[in-house]
Amino acid sequence: MQISEQTRQKLNIPVGLFRMGRLLAHRALSAVGVPGLFGPELAQMRRIGPPVLREPSGTPARRVLFVIPRAWNTHALFQTALAQALTLRNAKCAIVTCGGVMPICEFGWAEKDFYPPCSGCLTYVKDLAGLAGIELINIAEHADNAAIQKATSELKGLSVERMEDYRFGDFPIGKYAIPSVRWRLRTSQHELHPHCPVMLSGFIRGGVAWATGMKSICDRFNPDVVVMLNGLFMEERMAWAVAKAQKRRCVFFERGRDAASVFLSHEVPGPRYDISSKWSEISATPLAGPERESIRAAMDRRRRGEKVVEKYWDSTSTDLNAIRTQLKVDSKGPVGVLYTNVSWDTAMQDRDTLFTGMFDWLTRVLNLFGKRPEWTLIIRVHPAETQLPGRESYDRVEDWLRKHYNPLPANVRVVRPNQSVDSYALMNLATVGLVYASTVGLEMAVSGIPVVVAGAAHYSNKGFTYDPPSLEQYDAQITDLMQGTRSLDKDEQVDMAERYAHLFFLRRTLPMTVLDEPTSDRPRALYSCVDELLPGKHKVLDIVCSGILNGAEFCS
Repeated sequence: MQISEQTRQKLNIPVGLFRMGRLLAHRALSAVGVPGLFGPELAQMRRIGPPVLREPSGTPARRVLFVIPRAWNTHALFQTALAQALTLRNAKCAIVTCGGVMPICEFGWAEKDFYPPCSGCLTYVKDLAGLAGIELINIAEHADNAAIQKATSELKGLSVERMEDYRFGDFPIGKYAIPSVRWRLRTSQHELHPHCPVMLSGFIRGGVAWATGMKSICDRFNPDVVVMLNGLFMEERMAWAVAKAQKRRCVFFERGRDAASVFLSHEVPGPRYDISSKWSEISATPLAGPERESIRAAMDRRRRGEKVVEKYWDSTSTDLNAIRTQLKVDSKGPVGVLYTNVSWDTAMQDRDTLFTGMFDWLTRVLNLFGKRPEWTLIIRVHPAETQLPGRESYDRVEDWLRKHYNPLPANVRVVRPNQSVDSYALMNLATVGLVYASTVGLEMAVSGIPVVVAGAAHYSNKGFTYDPPSLEQYDAQITDLMQGTRSLDKDEQVDMAERYAHLFFLRRTLPMTVLDEPTSDRPRALYSCVDELLPGKHKVLDIVCSGILNGAEFCS
């Protein structure tokens, strides 16, 4: 049984009443052995049961602590399944969850909500861990209340700037709070948002709770490895800081670009998608025929919108002539196609190099194209600005354009976020591709389009994109490319980009193995008994477990 947020909206049930009713119903059903109101994965886990060691395990090979602060289903099920798999490999595993210490978090606003989601989060993670046979530890039971009260008193009346400089012991906790504040407010310019002061204060106070709670838990559980999502949200950021201070190894993960895929890394936050060391090792090695075929097939699948994590429309306009007509694009002149980012997303935060941010970049590009009326600029605004209910951006490109460029230069076209024009079809119009740090730049490079990168993308400066070191050279490189002069040979660019894409999409990004995502945020376990998680059953699962236990590369 499942009652979703979509059901609540259709029935127009107030969110607080919905949360309270669903929690009470879940607890009542669970008491009689019918879990599943919080997700069918709970019913699955009840049937699977805990791992049973058939021989005495002796001293654990490693002690692994999984950080699961929230009831984000896919992430929670993935970590819980890994904990079961590692238990079968003689590791001692535990899960640490929040328990409601955050005044505000990425999931809710406890100090403001009529009925905050804290009890639901705790119940979900507690039930999932209990059914899986994994020890659960609650931050709320280990946090230092005196330290939280002291921080609360010290933060009163502070400006945003002073709160950002706030320290808790050796931790620059004010700086740690910024990514979560931006993500929660859906803006990269958090300091301009009216809710910024109260949210920044809330995340800092919650961070103090996590800092003191994690220290107590690590002292007691003594983990060798701490595994967590992302690494930049406040809860995980403090878990990382405490673990690092105690010289404990950390593993981060982030969902991959495809559904039911995952990117894992050692000591580097997941959203950075850093594969630099492996790329340095294999960049000079040509792809074999089957490898080249596999990455081309994968890129074709992405263009068709298959297996994507988020789908913005049921169908899109792909007819090139129709798009030219709709956007009034001359078939003769050079065209620059610019793709914006969702700048508050953790994968896009702090990617600035030449520019202070995305809007500074847009200003430069618009001014450059405004002086060259024979060129055309198409701005593809990221669909996620408006197309994901509950995650709409506070700062929107269209609003910014109306404020600063009204009217737009005559040679500029804007594809709105709710406009179902296929982003890949737009690439076919491009003389030059312009990106800040979006992975679409890698996909354009694979297609042979010259790409000028403005920020610190994970694929920039790898030999197949244009990465100007100064603003003057940024303008000059765009000008040269729009006039048909390219310094990178097209075939060599494609070859190198395909090598990188093969490593990134097919080797460093791995299938989750233990779960599938048949619908958004509703994961499903792919094993029916824990014996299917034993060593040797799944090559990719063995790679992931070896990486966590032994520090091996997460690479197939």
